[in-house]
Amino acid sequence: MLNTSYLLTTNRLPQMLQAIQNAGVPPRFTHEFVKTLGFKSTNDRAYVGLLKGIGFLDDSGVPTESYRAYRNRVEAKKVLGAALRRTYDEVFLANENAQDLTVEALKGIIAARTGKGDSVVKKMASTFKALTAQADLKDSQVLPNAPQTVETNRDSSSKEAPKSFSPARELSEFHYNIQIHLPVTKDISVYNAIFKSLRDHLV
Repeated sequence: MLNTSYLLTTNRLPQMLQAIQNAGVPPRFTHEFVKTLGFKSTNDRAYVGLLKGIGFLDDSGVPTESYRAYRNRVEAKKVLGAALRRTYDEVFLANENAQDLTVEALKGIIAARTGKGDSVVKKMASTFKALTAQADLKDSQVLPNAPQTVETNRDSSSKEAPKSFSPARELSEFHYNIQIHLPVTKDISVYNAIFKSLRDHLV
């Protein structure tokens, strides 16, 4: 996935990120909320799209867990770094240290993957550089697309013990159907002898 959002100008990006940390979490991050943060230029509307692009907002503008986690100043740079590695993964796939590349070098990577014009590609590259300057990309880790279950502090004794083999239980699951063809006779002693033999051998 490659984030294609960009800012028309990046000089106030650090102030916007700081404003996110200082303000409360809005129900939705809208253009009107951007104005309440002190960003009233029409160019500042691009922040909504950018925050969606890096996964800080969902498609409807609702702040995500990454947005909330970023408000923790201690972990903020790592949170942003993880978000960038996730949403610019194609750029980092081309160069693991993409944050150290020049804008011109980044333009080549982005243009090859988006097909955008030179003007847009330059803004995307400049936005990427501005974002990475505010992030910790060394210690950040990309979260998997799919959640994984991790067991911690689980006592091995709590695991279900393997079931022991029980011949009686296992054999009880088999059923035998025995058919007996009796001879035609009026002598009852013949039948008695047959059933006695069955009883002696099967019980």
